[in-house]
Amino acid sequence: MNGLVVLPQSEEEEVRDKRAVRHPKSGARMFGSSLADVFSTPAYDCRVVGSDQKPEFAVTRLRSGPRKMEKAPTYPPDQAILICVSLTPAAIGQWRAVYNGRSVGVTRAIPFATTFINLSCRMEMWVRGPFDYLHYYLSRELLERIALDNAVPSLPQLREAFFVEDLVVAQMTKNILSPVKHGEPLDRLALDQIATVLGAHTLQAHCGAPKFAVPPGRGLEPWQKLRTEEMLCAHLEGNITIKELAIACSLSGSHFGRCFRRSFGTSVHQRLIQLRIDHAKELLSRTKKPLVEIALLSGFYDQAAFSRTFCRIEHTTPSRWRRLNSDGTAVG
Repeated sequence: MNGLVVLPQSEEEEVRDKRAVRHPKSGARMFGSSLADVFSTPAYDCRVVGSDQKPEFAVTRLRSGPRKMEKAPTYPPDQAILICVSLTPAAIGQWRAVYNGRSVGVTRAIPFATTFINLSCRMEMWVRGPFDYLHYYLSRELLERIALDNAVPSLPQLREAFFVEDLVVAQMTKNILSPVKHGEPLDRLALDQIATVLGAHTLQAHCGAPKFAVPPGRGLEPWQKLRTEEMLCAHLEGNITIKELAIACSLSGSHFGRCFRRSFGTSVHQRLIQLRIDHAKELLSRTKKPLVEIALLSGFYDQAAFSRTFCRIEHTTPSRWRRLNSDGTAVG
C-alpha cells in the first residue's frame, strides 16, 4: 500500500453539509467525502492507496451536532468491510437500519461501541445527532492478502455485528485518537500496521477464520535487524510500509511482523516512534536547534505532536529534558 492523503473539511463546508443531503456518486467507495455524503456531515479522511490505485484501507472520522432523525442516502455497494466505532456512547434509538432485510440498531450505550458491516449487503439507515464516529474501510483485496499471508484457504463471510464491545478495535482506536482529534496525518507505516492488525482481527473474530498458525521462530536474523533499523532511521517520517521492510528482509509481511516483535519486543510503528525520540534526544543534547526544527528532523508532524509524544514516553517536556541533559558542547 502506498500514498497518504489527509482531507479535513472547513467550517463553511460543515454548515453547508448540515443544510442539504447529498448522494454519493455511483461506484464511490465508502470513506472520506463519499462516506460524508451518506451522513451529510464533514469528514476527517486519512487513507492508503494500493499499488493498483484502488484504495485498500481508509480511516474516516464523521461528526455531527444535534439534529433530527433522518434517513440517509443508500450507499453504493462495494466489495469491502466497514468498521464503525462510536467515539461517544451512542444512545439507544440514535441509529437504526434495515440490513439485509432485518431491523438492527443500538441496543445499549457502551464506550467505543463497534459495528461491522459488509458493504456488499443492502442497507437502509436512519440517524440523528449528535454523533462522533471513526470508520475503518477494509477492501476485499486487503482481506484476501492478509488471509493468504496467514494460510487461510478462502475468504470467510463476515458475521455482521452492531454496536458491540470489541476490545481490539477499541484499543486500536484509542492508539490513534490523539492525532485524529488534532487533525494530524497518520504516516504510512502507522496506517499499514493498523490495516494489517484490523484485517487479521476481523477475519478471525468476525469472519470465523480458523486460528492463524504461528510458526516457531527466533525473530529476525542479525542482518535483518540491522537492515530494518537502517530503513526505519532513514524514514523517520514513517513514509514506508511493512511490505517494503519485509521485502528488504526477504520475508512475507505477516512473517516479518511476527519476527520483528520477537526481536524488538514491540510493533514496527512503536519502534519507529522510539527511534524518533532517540534522534530528538540526540539533537536536544548536542545542538541548539529550536524545538520546531528538531520535531521535523525527527519525523514528527509538528512541534505539538513531538511534545505530546516526548512527554508520554519520557515523562517530561523536551525543554526540561534538554536543560538536564545538555553536554555543554551544543552547536547550532
